[in-house]
Order: sequence, then structure tokens, then C-alpha cells
Amino acid sequence: MNTYLETAKFSRPYLRRYWFRFVAGILLAVAFGLSNGLVVGSLYTMIHRLDDPAHVREVTEKGRQAEAVAAQKKGEENSTIHYLQTQRKIFQEKLYVLVDPVLPLKGRTLDWKQILGCLLFLPIFAALRGFLGYGSSYLMAWSGQRITNDVKLDAFKKISSLSLDFFHKTTTGELINRIDRDSTGLNNFLKMGLSDLIKEPVTIFSILCTMLYIDWKFTFISLAFLPLSIIPTRSIGRRLKNLGRQDFEMGVGQNNISMESFQNVRITKAYGLQALHTEVFGKAGMRSAYLSTKSVQSREMLNPIVQTLFSFGISAVLLYAIWSNTEFDKISAFILALTLFAGSFKKLNGIGVYLTQLTLSLERLMDLFRLEPSVKEDPHPKALTRFNRDIQFKNVDFTYGEGPVLRNVSFLLPHGQRLGLAGESGSGKSSLLNLLFRFYDATGGVIEIDGAPIERYRIADLRAQMALVSQDILLFNATVAENISYGKIGASRAEIEEAAHRAHAHDFISELPLGYDTPLGERGIRLSGGQRQRIAIARAFVRNAPILVLDEATASLDSKSEAEVQRAIDELAENRTVVCVAHRLSTLRAMDQIIVMEKGSIVEQGSFDELLHRKGLFASMAARQSILPQAAPAGV
Repeated sequence: MNTYLETAKFSRPYLRRYWFRFVAGILLAVAFGLSNGLVVGSLYTMIHRLDDPAHVREVTEKGRQAEAVAAQKKGEENSTIHYLQTQRKIFQEKLYVLVDPVLPLKGRTLDWKQILGCLLFLPIFAALRGFLGYGSSYLMAWSGQRITNDVKLDAFKKISSLSLDFFHKTTTGELINRIDRDSTGLNNFLKMGLSDLIKEPVTIFSILCTMLYIDWKFTFISLAFLPLSIIPTRSIGRRLKNLGRQDFEMGVGQNNISMESFQNVRITKAYGLQALHTEVFGKAGMRSAYLSTKSVQSREMLNPIVQTLFSFGISAVLLYAIWSNTEFDKISAFILALTLFAGSFKKLNGIGVYLTQLTLSLERLMDLFRLEPSVKEDPHPKALTRFNRDIQFKNVDFTYGEGPVLRNVSFLLPHGQRLGLAGESGSGKSSLLNLLFRFYDATGGVIEIDGAPIERYRIADLRAQMALVSQDILLFNATVAENISYGKIGASRAEIEEAAHRAHAHDFISELPLGYDTPLGERGIRLSGGQRQRIAIARAFVRNAPILVLDEATASLDSKSEAEVQRAIDELAENRTVVCVAHRLSTLRAMDQIIVMEKGSIVEQGSFDELLHRKGLFASMAARQSILPQAAPAGV
């Protein structure tokens, strides 16, 4: 019951968007369930007219004699069983009177009405049942697919809204499974499980009424063994849930190894890791196959249990029918109804599989939707239209949770100046940039832009003031023009081409097969490193942000590409406030001031030449790169 309530609560906002078709699907499912009883009842009526015409004539005649029926009712006992038997007789008599003119009767001369009625009687009910089932399944699938797409969209938006710390703790394979597999579990339930959850109980009720109509004693005898299936059904449901959790983890493992192998295909091939990755992938797949097989094994175990119990019921009914000398038409129609009842009951038990998937999917989806970004918007944000004064770090501390990364960092960067950040790997340079972009929040101190803490600004406004060019060049599987336009959503073609010209990228773009409309492939694999970096610089140009952040922008390039890219960066940096992280210290010559960091603290600060002459940490780093201070002029 908790699963149904959680599903209803979770699905309610999505169902409202498609309520008309969804409700129509439910109503058709209810009608479909009721039509099953009509099909069995109509078949029983036809068999009875062929097997026992004398009884049919007798009942029909009684139906026409309403006074005799009323007199008979007054004389019967007022017990529940007698009342139900009386009502059954009255219903049967009225039914026989209604259909008698249009249905054939054994021993009676056929007329055109009876021939037409015989040809159409069963097909009408069968067609009604079929189209009701079709309509219900279509509408439920239509609604389910759209609800699932909305859930996927919201899951994607939720994940995208979370802060970087979440992504550092979660693998890409798990995120993909969260969006795809969990939404699929909900979709399967809405499309198939929920449809059966409505159809089958109504079908069971409808056929049960028909079985009671045929013979109430047969009904109680046949269903006496049914409660015995409850215990194994619950046990199997718990086992399926546990297996489903393990199978999800194996699926995440397979996704992770495949993504890592394909995204790093050069390293994979260079180090001959194909066999190792294939082995790991295969082991995860075999484990997943084992768990899936166990799930099927557990699920299918319900079938022999239910079939055996219903077989006991059929055997008991046949034994009683032989003992009571029951007519053939009654026992044959009842066995048919019992068979349909058993089929619906098995389907209803099978819904447990969808419910198990749903439970696991809902748990993970609701856990996801309950997450909140660690970097939160100010409820009443301050407007930041254009950076125009300064950036100031005041006694800033930061930790990722495993020890301090930044300690008491303080500096002032006026508008229009260029700041270089130097230091060994792990000194805190990238963490400082992460705080500037508000990918994380400082754990101590304050960072101000134009005199206000950056937490006061809307995050989108803050990041709109900055353009990032990093060592990790990320291009998307889109055209050249689209990749450049991501710097400014809605940029015109003229703006895109102007940005490419300024980034010195126009010439090689023009030589591509489709020019600016050439798809670059995943991660821009069709371009060289220098070309990819100039596309990234064009993206920064089209953004036209007042603050330019360079994070090892030329570190992975050869000397020729570095010179080309550096020329584009120099043009991009004109009339902008610049924050530049560089491992190659020669790229920091043009900086107005340089901050040298060590173990999260600022240990030196000054211009390029000043730091070289101080013979401190910066000078020793420069010496390792064969950068030496220039000799002082004579007389100085």
C-alpha cells in the first residue's frame, strides 16, 4: 500500500498534465475488465441454448409470467442464499426473454433474425472487449511515455542544478542510470503494470460474478485453495527487490567501464587495456545476467504455484460435478470462466515485478529530487549587470572536507588589471577559481565583487561576468557554429563569425567540409588541440564577458600551437580583467601582479620581474623552466 501511495504522490503533478487521457485509459480498463464477464456469460448462454433447450424454454416462459415470479418470491425464505438464488433466477429469466427472439434454440426452426443473432452475438462481445483493451493500453502508454519523459527531464534538470561536490561523489554511469533506468521503471509500471493493476482486479471481479451466476457452489469449491498463494507471492516479491538493487549496481558498473574506455580510447589503445576492460565489462555483464536470471526464476516460480492451486480447484469442481450429476453446459462454461480467472490472477501476481521495479526506481528518484545544491541562491539576490570595480578575497578558507585547501587567502584585483596565479600542483590555484565561479562556497572569509559578497548575486548573473578558457577543452557533438554560440545563447551568425575571426579560427573553419556547419563529433575529436582551443577562445569572444579566466589554457599544446593560441588569448585579454593560472611561468610575463601559492596559502606576491629577483619560490620554479632574471642595468 505504501508503494501505491508513494507512486500516487510522486506522479500527481505529472498526471495533472495529461489527466484527460489518463483517466480515459483507466475508465476503459475498468470497462475491459467488466467485458470479460460478459464474454463468458454470452458463451454460457449460447452453450446452454444448444445443450438444454427444454430448460431454456421453461425459464423463458417463467420470465414472461411476471406474476408467477412475484408469487414465487413471496413464498421463499428470506435468507441471504435464498435471496441471491432468487435474484439470479430473475436475472436469468429476464435475460432469456430479452435474447430469445434473436438467438437460435435447439429444436426450433431458424429465421433470419436468429441466424444473424448467432453470427453476431459472440463477435460483438469479443470486439467490444478487444477494442476496450486496445483503447486502454494505448491511452495508458501515451500518458506513461509523456510522464516518463517529464520525469527524465526533471531528473536531468535536478542533476544539472546540483553543485560540483555531487558530481565528484557520483559516477557518470550512475547518473545515466538515474535518468534512464529509473524513469524506465516508472514507465513500465504506468504503461503496463498500472493498466494490468486496473484491468485484472476488475476482470477477476467480473468473472467471479459470472462464476457465481453459473454456480455459487462451484465458485467456493474452486477458490478454496487460492489463499495458499499469498505467502510465496510475498516472499518472491522481497527476493525480487533485493535482486533488482544488485542488478542496478552491476548496470552502473558496466556503464562506467564502457564510458571510461570509450572516452579515453587513445589511452586504452596505447596501453593495450582493451582486454582488461573487456574482461571487467564481461564480468559485470555475467553478474548482471546471473541476477536477471535469478529474477526471472523467482518471478516464474509463481506460475507453477498458481497453476497447481487452480488445478486443485478444477479437480475439486469436476469431482463435485460428477457427484452431483451436473449438466455439461454448466460445467464447461464454469471451467472456461475459472481458466480466465486463473489467467487474470497470475497477471495480477506478475504486477509484483513491476511494483518491485517501481519501488526501487521511486526510492532512487525521490532520493535524487530530495537533494539540494550545496551552493544556493540568495532568496533576494542583488543585481549584477556589469562588473566595473574590483574582485577582493578577504581571509578566504576552503576545504573539500578532507583537510584545508585554502588558508587565509587575501588579495585585491582592480577592474582592468591582470592577475597571475602560480604554484606547484595541489597548491590551491584551481580551488581558488572554483570559488570565484561559485562552483563551491568558501568555508571561511568572504569573496566580494564590486563591494558585495558573491553569495548575494544571482549565480547566473555572476557567471555571466566571466568567460573560461581552460586546459580541458570541451567541445560538444555539434556544429562549429553551435559550439561557438554556447558562449552566448542566441548569438547571431555574424557574431559567431566575428568571434572566430578574432580567435584566429576562421581560416581553418572555412577549410572544413561544411565550414561553420561542420559537425565536430564527440569532444571535437576531428580537430587538433590548437584548433579546439581556438574554438574555445571564440566561444569566450562571443560571450564578451568583462572577466577572463585562463586555467592552463596553453599547457597541453606544442610550441607552434601555443604561439597561435597565445596570440588569440592576448587579443581576448585586451580591455578585460584577467585571472590566469599557468604552469608555464613565461605566460605570466604580461600580468600586472602574480600571486604565488603553496599548500593553500599565498607565499609571494608581486610583478614577474620582482618575484624573479626575490629568489623565492617563484624564482626557483622559474629556474627549473630555464627562466632567469635579467641582469640589472649598470649603475643600478
